[in-house]
Amino acid sequence: MWYTRAVLRRFPNEVMSTTCVRKNSSVVLNRLREKISAGDLVHDIAQEKAARKLGRLHNALSEYLQEPESSKLMTSNKTGEGNSCTETSFKKRLPKGLYIFGDVGTGKSMLMDTFYQELSRISVGQRNVCRRVHFHTFLADVHKMIYELKQKDLKEKGRNFHVDTSKENNPIVRVAELLADEVKVLCFDEFQVTDVADALILSQLFEVLFARGCVIVATSNRPPEDLYEGGINRGYFLPFIDMLKGYCNVHYMTNKIDYRLLSSEGAADNFFFVEKGDQLQETFECRAVLNKILDGVKSEEMCLSVGFNRQLKIKVADPKKRVCFFSFAELCKNELGASDYNAVARSFRAVIIEGIPKLTLKEHNEARRFITLIDELYEAQSVLSCSAVAPPHNLFEGHCKKGELDELVDSDSTELEPGETLGIDVAQSTGRTIGEFASVQELKFAFRRASSRLVEMTSTDWWGKYM
Repeated sequence: MWYTRAVLRRFPNEVMSTTCVRKNSSVVLNRLREKISAGDLVHDIAQEKAARKLGRLHNALSEYLQEPESSKLMTSNKTGEGNSCTETSFKKRLPKGLYIFGDVGTGKSMLMDTFYQELSRISVGQRNVCRRVHFHTFLADVHKMIYELKQKDLKEKGRNFHVDTSKENNPIVRVAELLADEVKVLCFDEFQVTDVADALILSQLFEVLFARGCVIVATSNRPPEDLYEGGINRGYFLPFIDMLKGYCNVHYMTNKIDYRLLSSEGAADNFFFVEKGDQLQETFECRAVLNKILDGVKSEEMCLSVGFNRQLKIKVADPKKRVCFFSFAELCKNELGASDYNAVARSFRAVIIEGIPKLTLKEHNEARRFITLIDELYEAQSVLSCSAVAPPHNLFEGHCKKGELDELVDSDSTELEPGETLGIDVAQSTGRTIGEFASVQELKFAFRRASSRLVEMTSTDWWGKYM
């Protein structure tokens, strides 16, 4: 786990380009070509370009991770060329990470997963120092660690401890040091920033991670400069964008084909039921799926621990943890967040949701929660069955009537002080104010990702693979 004693070791800000380590083979590209040869994928130039860059980073990290820790420490001598790779200046140079962005369903996650699978074969001191995680889950873990540190400090040192603002007692810095002790490569899927509490901590958190020699690989639908676009207190977030671009090469995946939708075209059967004027019929379909999985076992009420001393109540759950059943209102009209949905995804193989309405920017809180729910279920490779008023690609409407959007943004937008929300349960803040989030414009990009994933997760192919 991350909870080991941290000893701060500083690295200079200068980092090298991964192209300084050259090898003829690219293990990521080779794996991609194997999948194409097997008929699992079709040839795609954009995927091949991204695979080559991931392959070069894999080669650089293969050497970097296996070097003794002492040889990674750099001297302070500078050559005047920030990215040069001379051995006379540094004992060991930190490879640049990679930030891949592009449209939904183009294969970004698939390529990063291949990269991670190959890199995780490398052990350092008999342990894997690489971690692959959805960005939602990572942020939820960070907030949980901050919360637990603050609770521990409060218990051991009293309330006066919070007056101490020194770096040694900063909970964000301490969490970053704990992370850096255990992880050297962080692979993030769906890198996005929508919450002010996250935006306010990222610069401090990643400053320590980068300084301690951590390398970041990330996928996103947004370029770095568009992260948290229009968000409250965005000025505090801008240094993080510059830092991210300094420590990561940025690659735009130009392909526009959504392979999730393409692979599901023409499928006659799936587990997404569209209400056609008869909601009872579609509810019956969902119940039939539930009963099929239960196979005579009686469902029961259950409570899941979701962190922050909270529990999530599930009214209909399989005691064998195969399936659970929710209404949309239970999951998305209550103040739930990533930690709640992650607990559901970890605990059950199948999730059934009935009564999904049309989602618009006006219902931004419900929409955000639903998108977060889909992301967490997808990350856990859960199978999903739903009933809704429209098919996935028509379920989200990324626009408001004239004047509604301005009214939403202006009605409750309150500037916060840096760190004001730190250590709270962010999951519980998601239902409060539009001012606590990035611009609702961000939802338009997240809507497309969620609808694409809904199609895949409710397909018979997905069920056959993961159920």
